[in-house]
Amino acid sequence: MNWTFSGFLIAVELIALASAVHALFTVRTAQGTVAWVVGLIAFPWLALPLYWFFGSRRFEAHSRAMKEKLCGHQEHIDRVHAGMAPFQVAPRDVQPGAALALAAIARKAFLRGNQLDLLIDGEATFGAILEEIAGAKHSVYVQFYIMRNDGLGRRLLEALAAKAAEGVAVCFLIDSFGGAAMTPRVMRKWRARGVRMAAFSALSGWRDRWRLNFRNHRKNVIVDGRVGFIGGHNVGDEYLGQNPKYGRWRDTHVRVAGPTALQLQMVFAADWYFATGEILDASWQPHDPAPERAGRQSLVLASGPSDPQERCTLFFLQAISMAQRRLWIASPYFVPDEGIIQALQLAAIRGVEVRILLPMKPDQLLVWLASFALLKELDHPGIHVHRFTGGFLHHKALVVDEGFAAIGTKNFDNRSFRLNFEITLAVADVGFTAEVSSMFARDFGESLEVGARAYDALPFHLKVGAKAARLLAPVL
Repeated sequence: MNWTFSGFLIAVELIALASAVHALFTVRTAQGTVAWVVGLIAFPWLALPLYWFFGSRRFEAHSRAMKEKLCGHQEHIDRVHAGMAPFQVAPRDVQPGAALALAAIARKAFLRGNQLDLLIDGEATFGAILEEIAGAKHSVYVQFYIMRNDGLGRRLLEALAAKAAEGVAVCFLIDSFGGAAMTPRVMRKWRARGVRMAAFSALSGWRDRWRLNFRNHRKNVIVDGRVGFIGGHNVGDEYLGQNPKYGRWRDTHVRVAGPTALQLQMVFAADWYFATGEILDASWQPHDPAPERAGRQSLVLASGPSDPQERCTLFFLQAISMAQRRLWIASPYFVPDEGIIQALQLAAIRGVEVRILLPMKPDQLLVWLASFALLKELDHPGIHVHRFTGGFLHHKALVVDEGFAAIGTKNFDNRSFRLNFEITLAVADVGFTAEVSSMFARDFGESLEVGARAYDALPFHLKVGAKAARLLAPVL
């Protein structure tokens, strides 16, 4: 018995050592590598299961699938890009070098001819989505991270099933973790009614259901390749403010009518291909709505762990470096790495007004605590920290000066920077930026400025918790 137990201990130590070597080659940051290697060698019983559920930072399968898709369908993809070429533009409302950098990071061009409408909170967002679905003629593609089997979830699925009954192609992609409420039985029910449902799984087998890394965090709807929706809402009654724990759920989506909707559709098509192996029979004809507000210039930036470079991090660093007068950020989860913190410090040093809008109430306690320790590092007269008191703040938005704004799914944390598949709408337009700025101003009006020194006001036990949570920033 003793020999058996000793052999088991030796096996655990050897597996932990092999995992430490694996971490050396796969973890992207030096801090994360040191943390995992030390933990695996010193505390193998604790670190080993955590590493294989949380530790790996690279996700090559998605990249390989996309390369396969590109190789097999390059002629079709070339036609899509050729169709969008007449809409490509050099943005007029941001510096030329900054615009080129953003387009290079996104690997997509800014496109003109878009009508963009801010949708503030759940009623406006899902009202607009359901209205567009009701008018769909050819296709409806839907993608959400969290999908509840509740009132809003069934309402959306009923709308999709009704369109499928009319012969409209309806595809619904959920994340296998966030969409756990869509059990096999529930999915079979809606598939029988014509809704082609699929789950995005980073890994095969049971391990994916519980793995927090490599989640598809995107929230998009594309109708007929003509209109798209992108933003922070998931599907659930709480996103309509019906959960008494959170009260009002403060979130934002954007309705995109015009050529940029095809960029959203391209991202969905790639994710659908990875999840199902199917090529969408979609319309790729750019739509030009041509109303007076359709001159807005925008692009879609998709990022994820399959990127050879960390495009989400690069996007935020570029946006921060662009700022000359103001930089306003809203994020429910604020656990940035050292590079982002230094970029924010540098922005304040060069005279930029930096305002960071965070939730007052937490939905993830560790992330909320870690933010206090991190904000202490941003103690500078030019950096103003606000806590939203008008409900739970969940939207992810950014304003740079007078001509650039972004809204999407990216949080200011390691999970968005490196571990999740994310998406953001970047807009180079003075008029739209003014609308987003007005939205921020209303949110600031429902907030308390707490200052970066809020950590000092915490009771001792929360200070300890904040510092401890700060150590977990690479996996939060």
